[in-house]
Amino acid sequence: MLERNRRQAKFAVIAAFLAVLFIAGIVNAQVSNDNLFKDMRWRNIGPANMSGRVTDVEAVNDDFRIVYVGAASGGVWKSENAGNTWRPIFDNYGAASIGDLAIAPSNPDIVWVGTGEANNRNSVAWGNGIHKSTNAGASFEHMGLEDTHQIARVRIHPDNPNIVYVAAMGHLWGWSGDRGLFKTTDGGRSWTKLTNGLPDDGMHGANDLVIDPENPNTLYVTIYKRQRLAYRYDGGSAEGGIYKTTNGGNSWKKLVNGLPEGQTGRIGIDIYRSDPGILVALIEAEQSPESTLGEWSTMRGATHQSLDVPYSGIYRTENGGDSWEYLNTFNNRPLYFSQIRINPLDDQLVYVMTQSFRISEDGGKTLSNISGRTHPDYHAMWIDPNNKDRFYVGNDGGVILSHDQGNSYIYFDNIPIGQFYAISVDMREPYYIYGGLQDNYTWGGPSRSRDSEGILNDHWFTISGGDGFHTQVDPTDWRTVYSESQGGRIGRRNVETRQSTGIRPNRNNTSNWDEYDYTTDMNERERQRTNLRQVFRFNWSSPILLSPHNPHTVYFGGNHLFKSLNRGDNWTIISPDLSKNDKSKQQPSGGLTPDNTAAETHGTLITISESPVTPGVIWIGTDDGNVQLTRNGGERWENLSMNIPDVPSELWVSRIIASHADERTAFLTIDGHRSDNFQPWVFKTTDYGTTWTNIGSSLPDGHSIYVIKQDPKNPDLLFVGSEFDIFASTDAGNTWFSILKNMPNVAFHDLVIHPRDGDLIAATHGRALWIMDDITPLQQFTEEVRRSDAFLFESRPAVQWRNISRGFGNWRGDFFFRGENPPSGANIHYYLKSEPRDEILLEISDITGRFKHTAVVSPEPGINRYNWNMRFDPPQLTPEQRAELQQSGRGRGGRGFGRGRVRLQAEPGTYLVKLTVDGKTIEGSITIRPDPILKNNE
Repeated sequence: MLERNRRQAKFAVIAAFLAVLFIAGIVNAQVSNDNLFKDMRWRNIGPANMSGRVTDVEAVNDDFRIVYVGAASGGVWKSENAGNTWRPIFDNYGAASIGDLAIAPSNPDIVWVGTGEANNRNSVAWGNGIHKSTNAGASFEHMGLEDTHQIARVRIHPDNPNIVYVAAMGHLWGWSGDRGLFKTTDGGRSWTKLTNGLPDDGMHGANDLVIDPENPNTLYVTIYKRQRLAYRYDGGSAEGGIYKTTNGGNSWKKLVNGLPEGQTGRIGIDIYRSDPGILVALIEAEQSPESTLGEWSTMRGATHQSLDVPYSGIYRTENGGDSWEYLNTFNNRPLYFSQIRINPLDDQLVYVMTQSFRISEDGGKTLSNISGRTHPDYHAMWIDPNNKDRFYVGNDGGVILSHDQGNSYIYFDNIPIGQFYAISVDMREPYYIYGGLQDNYTWGGPSRSRDSEGILNDHWFTISGGDGFHTQVDPTDWRTVYSESQGGRIGRRNVETRQSTGIRPNRNNTSNWDEYDYTTDMNERERQRTNLRQVFRFNWSSPILLSPHNPHTVYFGGNHLFKSLNRGDNWTIISPDLSKNDKSKQQPSGGLTPDNTAAETHGTLITISESPVTPGVIWIGTDDGNVQLTRNGGERWENLSMNIPDVPSELWVSRIIASHADERTAFLTIDGHRSDNFQPWVFKTTDYGTTWTNIGSSLPDGHSIYVIKQDPKNPDLLFVGSEFDIFASTDAGNTWFSILKNMPNVAFHDLVIHPRDGDLIAATHGRALWIMDDITPLQQFTEEVRRSDAFLFESRPAVQWRNISRGFGNWRGDFFFRGENPPSGANIHYYLKSEPRDEILLEISDITGRFKHTAVVSPEPGINRYNWNMRFDPPQLTPEQRAELQQSGRGRGGRGFGRGRVRLQAEPGTYLVKLTVDGKTIEGSITIRPDPILKNNE
């Protein structure tokens, strides 16, 4: 018996070993996921009309034409011709959020990039530390400080480029990570945190920093304590303020003489290059009892008049900080701005950057507005040390240049760093894309143009103002587009006539409003004391959804779900409060200067999805962690949150989508970054949310997930977008792989798959819009196809687009943005499991076989794309055939009729496709259509 058991065990081990070898052979024989996307790439279409928030601008001291721009979430851009053209130089270094840039004064080839925007609004991202270039931005090396998250300032020793100081604010959403002031003396190989005399409690960060250019051992740093939560912002402390060192940071002393007592918040500081004893500071301070400022008037820039009590405003010292004079009470929205500069050639010229751009000609005592015809909200400035009238300024709309002290500006609308939130598409040909941009309205524009130069800014147009967020387009009427701005300001617009209709739910247009408004029975005094935002709350980015079953049915999310059957003209509330409705998280924000916008409204819907399979099956997710479902159009709701495993409570539900294939199935993503949690969470349910499976375990840590999309034709094909990357799965989420390809590291806030054309469109928060054209072979990709030796996919129709350029083509110079059109021609896709023995032949012919195009095509395993130029090979023709073709016009666009040869343009119609692999021929077809503009103008 014992011997038999031993033999059985031996045979079992051998069998298991052979099985492992067999399985390994299958795995090794399979095509890698990367090879499925190998011939697909992204193209950037813009727009660049409104760029996006800029956090820093730095130019070379002796040549203003060489300039670097740091974008809040769009990387680093460089120009060598004063902004006439730009190129991105920081696309693949792991982070697109830029905090500060620095060029070594002693060597302009040395450029430092501190990642992580240090402005404190709700939409800011984070970085991955500090990077250094020694070849003027041609390449960068990561130099550490990975966990600082947000770097506010980088300063380089004027004579020794190996000595660098970094002011880091640390994590915005929690007290973890590294914050404070750091120094290197070996070019970034090692760092020391400077603490002797500076707060070192893990909560105070360093916000601004200047070096005395004549005595580099003297530095001034501003210290700031702040934290943002999903529902509020707090900033300020008694330990904050301005600190000075005279020994290179070995010890520090807090400056107090003439400065505000008590708590201080964010402080900007600058030093006069020609006389370093002169400094100016823009200080946020604790409101004194003598002040009567209100919350909103403070944030919006109104100021008290008295200079008797030190409070928020502009301060100046002319003795190196020994004493300060309070000059001006202006300080607008300090958590977001707090930037001040002294002209390096004239200490009386002081610039203050807040919501407006202001100049003082008397050292800071009085201010005048020089914003001009530029975008508001200013964050960055570089002043030419050789020409006091010339400067670059960065704001929420991009970068501008003035040569005349702000009397006129050049706006650089050629940098595509738009910060999109959500997008939608229409069904025109070519289709148009609509999307909302951070602080830059809601825009619409084409997926391709008929202009030989590409997709130009001229092709884009606005449909609504404010911060743009969600959009929806009626699939049966491309003229009808819905958009939303801060706090539930929803509207419907005819994009052809630009006629706009406001459709925000209110008491007058909502049939059952009074059933939910508990303030109805209060007297006027009680109503004034009750914040109506606590009754009907709309998020900063409130979701809109057109029903997939009837585009006149509109869903809109506040803390309740609103439904309209007539395109938003009238509404009905179809849910109770679907959030956790925690009253403690619905209070005004704190901080020394309250900053209450719709960004702090909490306990609201973030995402809505109705099943495309069954009407009335509606899934929602909230910003406080609720996932709810109704299966009967809102009559009854089920809270599914407790069924989701291993997720901390109250995290932001970034997206929920109903499956295109099964009403019981939904996909869910949760974003924890607002709780200082950066784990990726992606879940799937197949039983109406009773149980959830984590399908995101193969995603890399640190990637907060913002969006998930299921392909409408292939239920196993999924895409997710994170803060840094975009991932695909061809097996329903069991495995994920990056499809970033030629795209920069950037945040992906939304994804759309065009239902007709099969394009994948990505809305990035920092690099505008990108399209991966024609993923139709992936929509047809199944396990059966994967097991095939060779497979010819069904081709989508090709269009012979007309060239309708606006004229003069290349005579226009270079100062304009060109979004990329897709390659012309017809795409033919085929799959190979392995490399064949012989050459692969692809033949395209008309039905008679008289006209053909033959090509030897790629033998690489995976999905291959061949782009046919829609021309046939030149045949041998008799004189009679040449005359016939010349008379019919089919030879147009060819190389002439000499020697009996002609290159033929394929006419609209259907053509045969033959793929021959190792002696086996697979047949298919492809259709060519004329430009729809021809039919529309018949």
